[in-house]
Amino acid sequence: MQSAVFALVLLASVAAVTEPAGAAPPVVAADLTRPSAVELTGATTYLLNGTSGLRNVVCLAFVNHGTGLATKVGLSLAMLDATGTVVGVDVMYPTGKFPVGVRSAFSGSRDTIDVPNGNCHAINSLGATQRSSFTFRPNKDTPLADVAAILVSTREIVYQDGTAFRTDEVPKTGDHLALPVAPAFTAAVPDGPPVVSFATVNGSPIEVTDAFATETVVRTGGVYNGGGLLGVIAAMPVTTRSRSYCMTFANRDPRDVKFVRVNLAVLDRTGKVVGLETLDSKGPFAQATTGDSGIACEGIRGKLDADTFMYQPHDGDPVAVGRIVITPLSVDFADGTSWIAPNPPVLGAPLGSP
Repeated sequence: MQSAVFALVLLASVAAVTEPAGAAPPVVAADLTRPSAVELTGATTYLLNGTSGLRNVVCLAFVNHGTGLATKVGLSLAMLDATGTVVGVDVMYPTGKFPVGVRSAFSGSRDTIDVPNGNCHAINSLGATQRSSFTFRPNKDTPLADVAAILVSTREIVYQDGTAFRTDEVPKTGDHLALPVAPAFTAAVPDGPPVVSFATVNGSPIEVTDAFATETVVRTGGVYNGGGLLGVIAAMPVTTRSRSYCMTFANRDPRDVKFVRVNLAVLDRTGKVVGLETLDSKGPFAQATTGDSGIACEGIRGKLDADTFMYQPHDGDPVAVGRIVITPLSVDFADGTSWIAPNPPVLGAPLGSP
């Protein structure tokens, strides 16, 4: 996985891209002041709309560099605001066995309905919103805090031979820590689920302000109303989950916008465009220098294989996706005029550096 930063991107096939001033998820990084035998190698985030409502989810990839096979790993997640103050601390325990030197990004989960991957952790706070950014409120009597970063440290490692590492020297609420620096942008994403990015094209009347992945989980059934064996089978609970990619935008043009279409450029692990999907949002949207359009989402053909999303193109074999880039494609105004992106992404084009 790559660091959870919705970075500015520059498509080789998109002319003159400028950095959007939009929302962003927290930077997820290792707490370098608390080294251990568990190395954090990547992280991603997504919004969960599940059986307990909206929750923010962070997923971690790590490698065990310890003395042998680990049978238990406990990680501390310290949430920092923009001043570096710890506003909350969560703990996660991926389940399973963790061999030495092997990347762990998908494991058993204690929350098999909403979050079936044990390397992912849903943050139970009262602050989740339909945005990429994390907000945290432990209870109704505390103020809402924007989470700028999540620092990950190890609190426990238990090895198969019975030896163990344990510490209580982990961040606590109220501590002040150094904020991590967001990593430099890279087009290629070598592993993990797709990193969602967005960009603004010079001359576009709309500006994409946020982009993120959302997973929706619906649980039905579970109530027996009689009818023998068939009634029992019909009453068995069924869990349905779907993942979509969402965006918001702001109208920067004095004309009212009636309809917006954006490109979802699907990139493979090398950063090459292997698919072009579209996402539509219907207005009207009046001009607003603050605020945005509200969330609009679109699913993409394919399925998750562990923590890798395998995209199914219209033609050809499934492709492992590294990044999904959202850029404006066309805008229709209420007065009947339109704008069309002059150089939209093209299949086979690489993704350049900003």
